[in-house]
Amino acid sequence: MLKISNETKIGLLAIAAIGLAIWGFKFLKGRNILTTSQTFYIKYRDVEQLRPSSPVFISGLQVGMVKDMYVDPNDNKTIITVINLEGDVSIPKTTVATIVSASIMGGKAINLEIPGPCSGDDCAQSRDTLIGRTKSFVESIIGNPDQFEAYLQRLSVIYDSIANPNDPKGIGKSLLALQHTLTNMEVLTHKVNILLDASTTGIGATFDNTAAITDNLRKSNESISALLGNLSTFSEQLKAAKLDQVGQKASGTLDSVSLAMNGLQTTLLSAKGALARMDTLVAGLSSGEGTAGRMFTDPELYDNLVRTSRHLQLILQDLRLNPKRYNTVKLKIFGKNKTKGYQNPIEDPAYQLLIDSLENDYRRRSGLIRN
Repeated sequence: MLKISNETKIGLLAIAAIGLAIWGFKFLKGRNILTTSQTFYIKYRDVEQLRPSSPVFISGLQVGMVKDMYVDPNDNKTIITVINLEGDVSIPKTTVATIVSASIMGGKAINLEIPGPCSGDDCAQSRDTLIGRTKSFVESIIGNPDQFEAYLQRLSVIYDSIANPNDPKGIGKSLLALQHTLTNMEVLTHKVNILLDASTTGIGATFDNTAAITDNLRKSNESISALLGNLSTFSEQLKAAKLDQVGQKASGTLDSVSLAMNGLQTTLLSAKGALARMDTLVAGLSSGEGTAGRMFTDPELYDNLVRTSRHLQLILQDLRLNPKRYNTVKLKIFGKNKTKGYQNPIEDPAYQLLIDSLENDYRRRSGLIRN
């Protein structure tokens, strides 16, 4: 492998740096040495603050730069400007190099006005001298000054069309309405002046009344001072009456009343809770909850209780009519019962009571009567 020494590397780097510096210097002067270019000379009576490195345009396209500028040594009045055009740009010999304003900020540039294409000897060659002309800022904005009057006439026609009050698209009606408004404002201002003049007497009388009131207040100054003194004395008497102690006692009484009201409120809350529980108990009994609820709502239990009560009534009636049936012991002697059997009489009230009970049970089950 070929080994390059450090000295060779430094030399190559120095050559590259020198070449880059030369290219940058030429580029800053308006010439790119890496591309082909053409040099042209232009004479101006006034360059309008044109500077080297200013751009050169053809129909708005930058094709070169200003390379150099110097005073013509033959007359010391003409300024010779040197421009470089990059690439193979062909321009005719009749090309006019016009100095124009590049921007509103004041920058200048050269615009090459080409009348048409060229060929052969009609084309300008490098180092030829072109025709120079300077265009003012106003001319750069509006164009040819000869056409300025035509522009003004067109603007006048446009203004007349816009300001015409009969034109619905113009502002003539608005201008006329504004004029009427200003006239009305003038009339209103005049009326206000008349009103102010008429009110001058009243205003003067008002100021006189104000002065009279102020004088009366000044004369009543002693009475006002005495009134303030009486108010101060009354305030001291109120302070001596120890109203703060009375207020403290009233505050203690109110605290006691507040505690009693709190106790009453607690009692009412307890009573409210007891009533709520009672309502819950009654609701449970009505809905048949628990043993007591079933006793109130179960019809079968009710029927059993009624039937038991009737049977108990029959037993008590039978015990009253036939007490011997319950205190006599039956004995069998030699297979014979010496005690006579019981015969239920037909006229027995217990029998009639049993018949009524059975009849009521049958009618209740049949739905003929309700409890």
